[in-house]
Amino acid sequence: MATTRRAALAAAAMLAGQRVLPASAEGFPNRTLTWVVPGGPGSVLDVAARLIALKLAARLGQSVVVDNRLGAGGTAAAEVAARAAPDGHTFFFGNFATFAIAPLLIPNIRYDAQRDFLPVHGIGASANIAVTGMGRPWKTIPELIAQARAHPGRFTYAASIGSGQHAAAALFIERAQVEMTLIPYNNFGQALNDLAAERVDLYFDYPLSSLPYVRDNRLRALAVNAGERLAIAPEIPTLAEAGLPGAELLGWSGIYVPARTPPAVVARLAEAIRAALHEPEVRALFDNTGTILWDDVDAAALARALEEEIPRMRHLIGRTIPAAVPRPG
Repeated sequence: MATTRRAALAAAAMLAGQRVLPASAEGFPNRTLTWVVPGGPGSVLDVAARLIALKLAARLGQSVVVDNRLGAGGTAAAEVAARAAPDGHTFFFGNFATFAIAPLLIPNIRYDAQRDFLPVHGIGASANIAVTGMGRPWKTIPELIAQARAHPGRFTYAASIGSGQHAAAALFIERAQVEMTLIPYNNFGQALNDLAAERVDLYFDYPLSSLPYVRDNRLRALAVNAGERLAIAPEIPTLAEAGLPGAELLGWSGIYVPARTPPAVVARLAEAIRAALHEPEVRALFDNTGTILWDDVDAAALARALEEEIPRMRHLIGRTIPAAVPRPG
């Protein structure tokens, strides 16, 4: 993913000279804007959206309301955003999971990412930390893999179906050549609590929500699925350092609007987003949550990122995603 990110940023830089704001966008916006976010209050997406929304409001001269929509791996939120009026006043916090993973796993989805949305601007890319309960006998990735191979089918992992954490676990399973059963969760807090209570064995989670559990000695961090260690948790090794190269996976996100939104409006919104992402407070938040800021990934680069991700996720999911079972307890 690091190579993909560099390519995306390079492409964005080459296109920077084309960023001309059409005069026809001067009347936008003329009322409150709504940012549809596929995550609950306190989630990584929600925390980032609320800060960026304040910066956007200051630049656009209108309030920006964060509309949290939970359920179905983010697809419920995407369906709401896809049906919104294509005038730029409603936009969506899309991500690689909602657009490239969930449609492969969740039946009867009523949107197509490339047909029903237009990319506006990138937001960021995040790694996950592999965490487990403190009472578990394995303390390293090789120990966990050895135990899983010795007891095929008995190990479980937590994830919201179709999420980035789901894909991270699937890639881990493929690279480690182990069998693990998915225990589905819609709430990251409940997943972390069940992991701490040892009702489930493994969870790939965002640093923002998992590190407090690790630092309170409620969970053990095994590795981070990035190409390099996180600045906010340099003590946690990468999966490659832990003996499992090739399992790196960054979950990226961006802002999208409904298809048929006028190009001038898309450009106006993109300029405001780009400026908001360059604000020092936003940069500090991303640094403190272990997220790579995509402040120069424009619409064209964001579109290419999705084009690359769809076949990659189709291959991964086709090979490794097992059936889900009811959540314990």
